[in-house]
Amino acid sequence: MLPDEQEVQDMKLKIGLMEKDISQTNVLCERLSHSIEKIQELNQNLLQMITLHDQKHQQHDKAESEIKGDIRDLHDRIDQVERHISQRIDDLRADLMQHKQRDRSMIGDVANQVEKWKWMILGAVLTLGFVLGKIEIGTLLSLIK
Repeated sequence: MLPDEQEVQDMKLKIGLMEKDISQTNVLCERLSHSIEKIQELNQNLLQMITLHDQKHQQHDKAESEIKGDIRDLHDRIDQVERHISQRIDDLRADLMQHKQRDRSMIGDVANQVEKWKWMILGAVLTLGFVLGKIEIGTLLSLIK
């Protein structure tokens, strides 16, 4: 049984449509392949960027920990210097107080010596005045000549 001409035409039309669908499918497959390649390239680039970012992040963490360590060292040194300076100030203050007490003691001793000499001189002047008051002026002038 031979197909009639209408059926042949329908078959040719269907085959033509199928060929068109196949060619469109091939174009779509090529575009999908191209898109997949682009996505793979983007994925590789993203992985490289993430790797680089991780390296920089690790370097930053390392640098930050080193800086924190340096800051701790500086803080410890500053504390030591502060304690040393405070100790020196306290020592100087104690020395100053000792010198003040020694100076006060010396001033007191000098004042006592001056007071002692003052009374001795006053006593000598009074004694001399008393003696001179008892001696006659004529006798005194004869002693001077």
